Amino acid sequence: MADSIPVILSKARPDRPDRARMDAQLVEGLSGRPGVELHVLPHVYDLAPDGPGVEFLRPISGPMIVLAWLYPRSTFWVLDAHGVRGRLGQAASLAGDEPEPPPQAKAPNAPDGPDRTIWCVDLRAHDRAEPCLDEIGRIVDAALEPAAPEGLPAGALPDLIDEATRPRWYPVVDYGRCTNCLECLNFCIFGVYGLDASERIVAEEPDACRPGCPACARICPAGAIMFPEHADPAIAGDPAASADGLKLDLSQLFGGADPAHLAAGERDRALSEKQRREEEPPGEKVTPPAQDDLDRLVDELDDLDL
Repeated sequence: MADSIPVILSKARPDRPDRARMDAQLVEGLSGRPGVELHVLPHVYDLAPDGPGVEFLRPISGPMIVLAWLYPRSTFWVLDAHGVRGRLGQAASLAGDEPEPPPQAKAPNAPDGPDRTIWCVDLRAHDRAEPCLDEIGRIVDAALEPAAPEGLPAGALPDLIDEATRPRWYPVVDYGRCTNCLECLNFCIFGVYGLDASERIVAEEPDACRPGCPACARICPAGAIMFPEHADPAIAGDPAASADGLKLDLSQLFGGADPAHLAAGERDRALSEKQRREEEPPGEKVTPPAQDDLDRLVDELDDLDL
């Protein structure tokens, strides 16, 4: 058994300087810590499939701890999408999670992977580094205690893995829930989904997804599709939010819209925006001004045709 565990710090996006301070505190608190091999990567959701971050993570075959600014369920399945697989470990930040997939069991529809545990810690659960450091210490001590009865050697300095990233937006499939009903494949008109060699649904062309469109997550009967950076916890991967939570939209207060209707409206708006951008003359593309929340709500109400 190894005498240390890789700890992956997935930093906040550059547009979140309020989180950079905690990232720095974690680096300071984990550098040289016994039993810890610290590796610092950009935001895990933004890593390119063939970039240095994913190329570093894939060969790791033993247990690991991943600290990210996402729900643990989202982090786990983002890693799975990149071929970094295992079983989801139980951490204090996962308190209250539904047992799906079970903490110590592989997801039934996930491809085979190493028999190892991946602990995912949600950095948003705390406003300071100390609770996260305590949780990491608990995991490391429990995992390595049998192999190091006389104490662990000092840890190494942090390994910084550099990668130029951009904010990405793509669906992440939870294969612990997915029933392979193919509703997402039939619904999406942007060519995001496909089937792998075993006829299992996959996000084959993730970057074909239209930024801001979560429509396929709404129509998934099992609630298996996540967009980790979406504002709605049920869509972002909060396991405490049931599949029914995907139907809880403010516009329902005005008419009880079917979630499929909402999803169709979101998909159609994304298609219209895509077509508008393609029709703009070269060199004259401009970014439309962001709508405020009230404008967005009015648009959704209009789409309901009440």
